[in-house]
Amino acid sequence: MISLSRAGVASEDVLCVVAVLDSAEIYQPDARAYQYRHRADFGEYWYYENFPLSVQDIVYFDDHNSSQSYFVLLSAEGDVYHFASPDRFQERIVGAGTTADDSKFYGKMLKISQIGERLYACGAGGQVYVRHGRDDWRMLSDAVLNDPEAKKRLLESGPSLGQPGWKEWIIQKALNPGTREVVFYDIKGLSEDAIYVCGTERTKPVLCFWDGSELHEINIPLAEAALTGIYIENAESVWVCGREGVILHGSRNRGFAPVNADTRLNLFHSITPYRGKLVLPASVRPGGLYELDPSSGEFHRFQPPLPRLMSRDDPESIDDGPFFAQSVGDVLWVVASKDIFRFDGQAWERIKHPDI
Repeated sequence: MISLSRAGVASEDVLCVVAVLDSAEIYQPDARAYQYRHRADFGEYWYYENFPLSVQDIVYFDDHNSSQSYFVLLSAEGDVYHFASPDRFQERIVGAGTTADDSKFYGKMLKISQIGERLYACGAGGQVYVRHGRDDWRMLSDAVLNDPEAKKRLLESGPSLGQPGWKEWIIQKALNPGTREVVFYDIKGLSEDAIYVCGTERTKPVLCFWDGSELHEINIPLAEAALTGIYIENAESVWVCGREGVILHGSRNRGFAPVNADTRLNLFHSITPYRGKLVLPASVRPGGLYELDPSSGEFHRFQPPLPRLMSRDDPESIDDGPFFAQSVGDVLWVVASKDIFRFDGQAWERIKHPDI
């Protein structure tokens, strides 16, 4: 059996989803990418390709240089696959990942986005990259970049396991690490000199702003949180979501504050605007599809309710809910591990996947 793990949208009628085997290990380099065309006059509804990649994200890229628009896949190891036409091609973010020959062991890549005319990618170890052209990915900033050698030197400097003082030493080093361990989960921007990157450092929230020349850390009034998704409404209205039901609102200029709503402990993955509301998919605790009214602050499950998920035996339960929601025009796409839904503003339509 397979599960859907990533998704991306091109239009009201075109969707890309990535599937992995239910038995697959995390970051196993084996995935199948499906593209779906909703309207019958496109021809075949589904087609797929297999990739020896651990696909972590999908973006629909408007390539101004080639005057094409197409899906791009990002792998955990920093491989970037372009569904360009007529010739598809693959690039590498040199230094990214943990297993490639050129890896500098910063960690896995997790997110890719288009900002302005360029692609940007971020991931573990404080990695943030920008694409300047074909096969030309460069580090955007090393301000919070992990130093694997510093950690190694730190461990080599202390007493061996079991020696006197080892327990006290290891506790102190955990509280005062030799290098940062920032994981970035999302990157979004209004322009190439106004970019937000969010994530976590161990248990602390991390939100940064790139002004075109320098990466600035923004103070967040939360002791613990992992920030997972960003939606930029305008320069002074930026929304950030995360684990444990976190929703933040603000901007770099005026600061950020938590939204006062009964979000419970939901793991929110992203925020997408739809018909004046903000829609948030949550996969667990308890999971489901939610909407926030920015004008009133009202927060509740999306109406009309998302249909029952195939992964659940209880018809009334939507635990283990969707991990993806994105709007295009009047259409809202929603994807869970075994389900794909399309909402046209009037009713939900369950899209049947050929292999589920």
